[in-house]
Amino acid sequence: MKKSELSELLHSLGIGVNEGITSESNKGKYPRIVYWPYTEVEKVASDETYTTVFTYQISLFAKIPRHEKFIELKKKLREQGYRPEFYHEYVENDPVFSKTWHTYFSLEVEDDTDV
Repeated sequence: MKKSELSELLHSLGIGVNEGITSESNKGKYPRIVYWPYTEVEKVASDETYTTVFTYQISLFAKIPRHEKFIELKKKLREQGYRPEFYHEYVENDPVFSKTWHTYFSLEVEDDTDV
């Protein structure tokens, strides 16, 4: 999947989506998604870099477990041939994410903006 395709897929859910950190306008909105790269590797052929692959964490925050937007996201990923492993946790005492369900997963993404 290309980075632009991931962004398009996440935004198609019609909820708040931010790359990196939650924006002020999305803070406190549920459900919402925040995604960011946490690993980066250059793929090389004939001693030339031809693409950079990032592993992204995608986090969905909601007030209920398995929110309908999570189910919708899971369906859209499946339609594109992706079946990531999903993790769910309940965050009760965190001052930022208090009493929130956090569902997260990772995807390898080709950066189509890399030069």
